[in-house]
Amino acid sequence: MPTKHKTIEDLKKFAGKCVRCSLCKFPPLTVVESQRFSSICPAYLEYKFHAHSGGGKIVMAMSLQEGRVEVTDEMRNVIFQCTLCGGCDMVCKFSSDIEILEMLYALRAESFLRKGPLPGHKEILDRIDKVGHPIFADGNKGDWLKEAGISPGTNGDFLLFVGARYALMPNRRKSLLNLVKLLQRAGYSFGVLGDKEPYCGRVALDIGDLERFNKAAKETIEAIKSSGAKKIVCADVEDYTTLRAHFPKIGKLDPEVLHPVEILAEAVKKKKLKFSKPFSKKVAYHDPCNLGRLSEIYQHWNGEIKKVMGQLIIYDPPRPVNRGAGGCYDPPRELLDAVPGMKRVEFERRREYAFCCGGEGHLYSVFPEFADNTALERMTEAKAVGAEVVVTACPNCISNLSSATKATGIEVFDIYDVLAQAL
Repeated sequence: MPTKHKTIEDLKKFAGKCVRCSLCKFPPLTVVESQRFSSICPAYLEYKFHAHSGGGKIVMAMSLQEGRVEVTDEMRNVIFQCTLCGGCDMVCKFSSDIEILEMLYALRAESFLRKGPLPGHKEILDRIDKVGHPIFADGNKGDWLKEAGISPGTNGDFLLFVGARYALMPNRRKSLLNLVKLLQRAGYSFGVLGDKEPYCGRVALDIGDLERFNKAAKETIEAIKSSGAKKIVCADVEDYTTLRAHFPKIGKLDPEVLHPVEILAEAVKKKKLKFSKPFSKKVAYHDPCNLGRLSEIYQHWNGEIKKVMGQLIIYDPPRPVNRGAGGCYDPPRELLDAVPGMKRVEFERRREYAFCCGGEGHLYSVFPEFADNTALERMTEAKAVGAEVVVTACPNCISNLSSATKATGIEVFDIYDVLAQAL
């Protein structure tokens, strides 16, 4: 079955609608609350060049496709000086249907094909080839099972897809064990694959290595099919988004894909899970890109673009457009609001217009200063809204945002840890 990855050529018909308005750099004016936090694009905020914005990269991609430029070292740096957070895509789609994010992926794939990976990215890809995942840590994916007191198997209400980061990173192990405690307290039974759980390949996709990603995706789809699971719950938001938004480009995945906050919030509503210990601090919930705007299910469209009445462009049949509002936003907030003593405040930039933590797009391995500056921007916003702590549902966000803890005095917690503490 051919994959549905879009190329620059495939996307030209949408990219040609860009009018260079530069709105891809800022949230829609209707949601802007202050001038200080009126940026949506971390790359443009960092470098201040139009080339780093979504619109700038569209110009770059079209120029590359039409042979007006080549992929130089400098151009490759600009292509990858981007978090792939999708903020530009959401803002553009406030009033358009240009597929900026898909073009960013296509541009990375073209750059990888012509120029290969950046040095820091090559190290990650070599790690995948060597041990089957990108995590630089010792051990096996099933090592945590003994500590949790459970055995690998596929029986239960759903298959818990743990992911490499929670399974292998020592500083994330506690959060994984807390998640297991929460699921068990809510009365859920679940299966796990342990050492046999494959890696979803998301790093390779973000780096532009479609061959490695396709291979990993097919292996994961086959493993899930073999498990017989009817429902998949992904502990890590990176797997959650990859299975929902990218695997449909590779093959058919029948089970419903959910995140733990969705089923835990449902358990709270049904009074199967209750929190009794207070958490008396002012909390700002950070929307991870991969749980929010990036997580909408991919919808393939293979229709025809027509011009009617001499100037109006229509799609036949109508083309589905993901605008970010369908991400997972309410369940984590509902869970936090169920904790006694919780005082929750909102970031100015939130939900589909949340500002990225700086940890997406595998930025830190090649441009660490940019990643740290982006984290500081987000944590400064948390301080401005009066937050004492930041809670989020992404291990990558926790790691990157924590780099700004010393500068802001604000700690960052995994939502699994906060909820388990309140049991």
